[in-house]
Amino acid sequence: MELLVLVVALTQVVGVPRESPDFDPELHVPDMSSSEEVPQEDRRESEKGCHWTSRLKMELCGGDGCHESEILAFDFQRRAWEYYEGKASAPPLEEASLIMSMPVEELHGAFQLCPGMVVSGLLLAAEALYFSGPPKTDSKTDPLRMAKSYMQFLLNSDREEFNIMTEMWPVLEGQHQAEAAYAQALTTTSPPSVDIVIARCSTTLRWLWSLPFPPQARIVVYCKCKEEEGGLERQLEGIVNQVAQVLVVPLQDEGKWMTGECTAYLQHILNGLAATAPLNYLADYTIFIHDDAPRHLKPDFLSIVFRSLAMGSYSADYLNIAHERYVSASTPCLKSLYKMVFGKDLEGRLSTYCCGHFVVSSKRIRSLPVHHLHNLLAAVTTGAYTALAGGICEVAHMPCYVVEYLWHVLLGESGRLPWRSEDIRLPLALRFEGGRDTRLPSPLRFSSYMQAKLG
Repeated sequence: MELLVLVVALTQVVGVPRESPDFDPELHVPDMSSSEEVPQEDRRESEKGCHWTSRLKMELCGGDGCHESEILAFDFQRRAWEYYEGKASAPPLEEASLIMSMPVEELHGAFQLCPGMVVSGLLLAAEALYFSGPPKTDSKTDPLRMAKSYMQFLLNSDREEFNIMTEMWPVLEGQHQAEAAYAQALTTTSPPSVDIVIARCSTTLRWLWSLPFPPQARIVVYCKCKEEEGGLERQLEGIVNQVAQVLVVPLQDEGKWMTGECTAYLQHILNGLAATAPLNYLADYTIFIHDDAPRHLKPDFLSIVFRSLAMGSYSADYLNIAHERYVSASTPCLKSLYKMVFGKDLEGRLSTYCCGHFVVSSKRIRSLPVHHLHNLLAAVTTGAYTALAGGICEVAHMPCYVVEYLWHVLLGESGRLPWRSEDIRLPLALRFEGGRDTRLPSPLRFSSYMQAKLG
């Protein structure tokens, strides 16, 4: 999606009643302080390092219309420092990407207003980009090159401002990590073996055609439903020449239970561990997805995973790749299934992402108690925990329905899986959520809390 980025300064002052929903203190309350009478050059303290109230206002336009956006310097600064300090908080990836995508003239203007925010944003963007793509060393728009140019300019033109910037903003830390990512991206490494497991029923696979598959990948399609003659071949024709191998494994359910992706995933793991046909080996990394994955994940995020696997830079033992988070849960059904699988009581809540899309390493899989895998397979294929079979889980004939709450535990993670953006084990490029979050009006315009307190 193409983005149009505009930086707008709001200076208009209009008389609007305070009780009006259109009231905005920044627009409608004139600044009557006497400091405005002092010449700007005599009160530059508020501009050193970065203007105290600096912000970038942008209008981002794409296929679904235009969206007003704002990056506040103090918020960006806090989150950037927390990332480099190793804290479990979300790094400002979106903001850094927006800064990197700004037209050059607007970027220069933003640098004059707040050099540390621009340089830090470019360095964050560089570190993330190099994880899944080789640096374009001859490109004037390479973010690391741009950041270092800005730093050199400030060092040459105003050493005091440069020193202030390095104390206020994590530019030296960012430079160190971006340069390390740059060097790593230029290092030739042998890419790992990769399996892409697709639990397939009837959804089109054409959404996969445009993705940058790792060329060494083996795609394994587990057919859970009856296919029309030649139908699957047509779905795969845009993929077969992009990867090393495509395997099709019939795995239709027999009897009354619809086991979904559960039997596909579990049998793939167990057959890989046993090195039996048709797999014969367990890949270094396996990506597990449904045929309707775009309902639950962003293909662009999956593309980052694909490209990093092709480069050999990927190393996470477990990564959930869906963009929707579930509420943490602890229900009688989940407790029952948990005990069936793990042989012990569930303590606390289970918290994870939706729908069973994830990447797991062979190292992690080989460290698992195999009997847990067999326990889950038996529970799913018999429907033992469902109400239809005398259990307590109200899932009709779909025993796999609730297993998405357990995959991460089965694969070696804690019951409460960290938010991806807050998981310090992951590289910066993968610390992205991409799903919905709570949306509220600006408290400068409306605050339910203040209404409740004052009403």
